[in-house]
Amino acid sequence: MLRSLRNQTQSIFFKCFLVLLICGFALWGVGDLTGGSKGKSVLSVENQNISIEEALNEINRARYMLPDRPSLEEAIKNGIHKSVLNKLEQEMLINEEANSLDLNVPLSEQMKFIKEEKAFKDPLGKFSQNKFIQSLKNAGLSEAKYLDIIKTKSNFKQLSMPIMHNEHYNEKIIRKIINWQNEVRDIEYQTFKIINKNEINKPSNDILKAFYKKNKKSYEIPLTRDIRYIELIPSYFEEQVVINKKQIDEKYEIEKSNYKIEETREILQITTQNESKALEFVDLIKKGRSFNELAKNNFNLNKSDINIGFLKKSELPLESADFIFNAQLNETLGPIKTKFGLSIYKIINISPEKQSDYEVIIEDIKKKLIKELSVEILYEQIDKIEDLIAEGNNIEEILKSNIFKKKITVKNLKKISKQGLVYSYDKETIFLDKKPEFIKNIWNTEINELSDIFNLNDDNYFILEIISENKSETPKFDLVKNKIFDQWLKQELIIKTKEKVRNILTSKNNNLSSKSSIKRNDQTLGNIKDQYLINKIFEIYNKEIELIVSEDNLVAIKVIKKSTDDYKFNKKIYNDLNVSFSKSFFNDISNYYVQHLASKHKLQKNYEELESYYLKQEKVN
Repeated sequence: MLRSLRNQTQSIFFKCFLVLLICGFALWGVGDLTGGSKGKSVLSVENQNISIEEALNEINRARYMLPDRPSLEEAIKNGIHKSVLNKLEQEMLINEEANSLDLNVPLSEQMKFIKEEKAFKDPLGKFSQNKFIQSLKNAGLSEAKYLDIIKTKSNFKQLSMPIMHNEHYNEKIIRKIINWQNEVRDIEYQTFKIINKNEINKPSNDILKAFYKKNKKSYEIPLTRDIRYIELIPSYFEEQVVINKKQIDEKYEIEKSNYKIEETREILQITTQNESKALEFVDLIKKGRSFNELAKNNFNLNKSDINIGFLKKSELPLESADFIFNAQLNETLGPIKTKFGLSIYKIINISPEKQSDYEVIIEDIKKKLIKELSVEILYEQIDKIEDLIAEGNNIEEILKSNIFKKKITVKNLKKISKQGLVYSYDKETIFLDKKPEFIKNIWNTEINELSDIFNLNDDNYFILEIISENKSETPKFDLVKNKIFDQWLKQELIIKTKEKVRNILTSKNNNLSSKSSIKRNDQTLGNIKDQYLINKIFEIYNKEIELIVSEDNLVAIKVIKKSTDDYKFNKKIYNDLNVSFSKSFFNDISNYYVQHLASKHKLQKNYEELESYYLKQEKVN
């Protein structure tokens, strides 16, 4: 079941309509463009409204087009309904404004758009009525609905024309930005090691409590959850794979050519544009002169200059490949005309084609078969696991079933926030090293329940169990004492190091030992690779010595001079900046424009009505 869903998402038509239906037209999404008066309205303007039933239809269409096909309940919980309603709202306002301005979309333009759509074309690139009808059917759209979508897109283009093509900015502004990007700073600097922690006296409880009180907010822990989970990967099922000789033989016939090591030849090469020199070179070779000697005397080339190494036939120019691979060892060829000039070659070594040992090939094929078939078993077992979850089994009961033949580790994670941060009383807060989908499932699953099986990458699947939810808190001093000490120590090391460095610099009349010239895009300063350090240097606006922490170092920096690096004005960079500004301008203006249309056309929202309707239906069911 999961595999078929995954395969469906690879369809060109599916992707096309997924983009069309879910992503929308630049500013909004797809919805019911005809309004209607069935039941209570969720959205309305002066001459259009969208009923609860119509809104639910759009939400259902959106969730059906998603690969994991969430239930209506999941769609509501995940906020999919709000995204759909927001898109419906924006398109309703666009169409209402177009109607008020008597904008018209000619039928010829609609037909042109349809005929140009790739999803409706046959293999020869011509419009296919059958593909058009079938594609609309697959997307749950009527022909009238699709024409309304085209009208909406055209209306948006006409309304946004004045602000969409704002592509050119004052060249002085662009040049100032490019100058900023090319700023160079001449600096003096010196690097000092952070002092050893043994040089810091152990703090009293009062000192730590004062530090805690001053930084109390940094110890706050928001709402978090504790979970456990199991990962389902193909290798868990490799022991269940059974392969026979027929499968191995069939796979061998298909893949045996992949185990051949191509012939390679070590080649000396000279290329020149001078035909007379090339002919003279070849003539002297025929008279017994040394290739290497002539290369040195006639072209000032050393052995390392002319030896191009072992090459496959496919790595050589087409004009000379056949000649070289048909030649004998130590044979000189040429001059041969190539796109690089006139080339002369000598074959000095031949590594013939090799075939891996049969036993080695068979072992590798067995491994590949086991890996492929374990993926098949994984998909089969996932369907069984889904049934166990539906029956109310927990993780332990699933692991004790006959699905697994080996021990699977259950992993535990505590105090995970909605932002994917992992909190702790005695350790630093870290980001959870998982994809957003993992975090989303933690917070979309009920406490003491199992999540649905979900996929993060390739053939790796996960099941989560939510153990508990922890209220937001500010831990008491004793709970976070170890963390307080670590943070106090880190701060104290920097304070004491700065004191030590200032004393050293004072004794040397603030003379720094090194000089450098750096650019904004530099990655290193001396032996220190730290982009943060470079950025901080470009934030210095005086000529005083600044002390900047970089990993285990404290770097004393003094800016001596600021200048702009010599650069050639690049038209592409200029155009790219224009495009970037244009997009930013368009997004800002379009947001204000939609707000203006909402006020002008008296948009009324009643999202609570939809949620209330859904809750009533849920109770009935």
